[in-house]
Amino acid sequence: MNPIDDGRRGVASRPTSVSNSWPATAPGPTTRRQFLATATRAVAATSLAALDISRFAHAAGSGVIRLGLIGCGWRGTGATRNALEAGKDIRVVAMADLLEEKITSCLDQLRKVPAAAQLDVTSGRRFSGFDGFQSLLAAGVDGVMIATPPGFHPLQFEAAVRAGVHCFLEKPVAVDAPGVRSIRTAAAEARRKRLSVIVGFQEHFEKAYEQFMSQIANGALGKISKLNAIIRMENWPRGILQRPALDRQLRRPATEMDYQIRNWYQFLWLSGDPFVETLVHPIDTCVWAMGGPPQSARGQAERREHTGTDFGNISDFLAAHYLYPAGTEIKAEISVLAGNGKAWGSSFEGEKGIATPPDNIVDRQGQVIWRFSGPKNDPHREEIKQWCDSIRQGKGLNTVDSAADSTLVAIMGRTAAYTGREVTWTEMLSANDSFFIHNPKSFQDDPPELPDKFGDYLFPPRGRQG
Repeated sequence: MNPIDDGRRGVASRPTSVSNSWPATAPGPTTRRQFLATATRAVAATSLAALDISRFAHAAGSGVIRLGLIGCGWRGTGATRNALEAGKDIRVVAMADLLEEKITSCLDQLRKVPAAAQLDVTSGRRFSGFDGFQSLLAAGVDGVMIATPPGFHPLQFEAAVRAGVHCFLEKPVAVDAPGVRSIRTAAAEARRKRLSVIVGFQEHFEKAYEQFMSQIANGALGKISKLNAIIRMENWPRGILQRPALDRQLRRPATEMDYQIRNWYQFLWLSGDPFVETLVHPIDTCVWAMGGPPQSARGQAERREHTGTDFGNISDFLAAHYLYPAGTEIKAEISVLAGNGKAWGSSFEGEKGIATPPDNIVDRQGQVIWRFSGPKNDPHREEIKQWCDSIRQGKGLNTVDSAADSTLVAIMGRTAAYTGREVTWTEMLSANDSFFIHNPKSFQDDPPELPDKFGDYLFPPRGRQG
């Protein structure tokens, strides 16, 4: 037995009407209930000689879990706060970021939390620059939280697994198909090393979603015909640091790499486009409900309002229409156009009614079929808690396969929208279009996308054949 939990919480089984038609991307998931029932026996039956014993020294309560943070922005700060809350045996001992000031800001915020005494990040364990993550991995950490821009995830996750370090990885796992394949390969090595790896799709750790998905799997909605994944916002979701302000901050003319790193959300090689970086959450919910990825996608993308030198090379409107073999469709859309109103989340339509994750399923007359009654939990805290628990107990949690599927589904929709043609799942599994510079070294390096003589960026961006 292999005590690996894929993290698809609460799904009793995949819908047999469609799952047998999907291309196989990984072994079928083990539910958390099955995992908890078998993990203890499996670990006992495993030869301890095959394990990296140093990683599990704290399982008997005799040590501490030494964690590091790579990527010290707001999400990394939040994940670290949750880690400090996960037990008195947690110590955060190292931090790395491209920008030294981010490390300082992160530490300043964390020193105000109740568990601040568990911070032990000395000046010698603060690493900035493009190779800072490598120095952190060599600093004697048991686990690492990676919360950098998504373009860096494959490079840093692969390095963490190679170093034998447990990993919490933020979503999405990559910005292109070659990056997703790199993540899958590293995840397989993590299984071999019995490392605990969790990806930050926090809905999989939320009690309401767990119960909701159990209802869907058990037929509360009947056959699903349509799913929607929608985000609409009336303003741009990330602040933009304009060049004159950056020049003043740096006290020198900013390089193009300086500018793009500090405005990472605006550039596809770093963020993957809002469709991949942000809409991936409700897309993941839809794929979770269906038990696997769709077979094809068509889409359209525009830069309608956010044009000019300050807005990088991402879309401000992108919609994709996904299709499953049995005819079920996902309609996915993200828009930051004026007059949008606000919407965020997913919804399902089925034979028996309509469902709004994670709280509500009603019939066609609006009568309640099922409603979550609580109590609710904090999924951000829960995902980190379970990750730390799995390190203590040597359980080898691994939720990468489902996260890689959802990320690649989002990339498939973006590809269809950018190219204006139908794109299939089979095609995406071996696609070679690459957007990320796989090993940037310096702020003097050129990013993959440079502005033209007017200061504008090509849209849609064009990947390179890897």
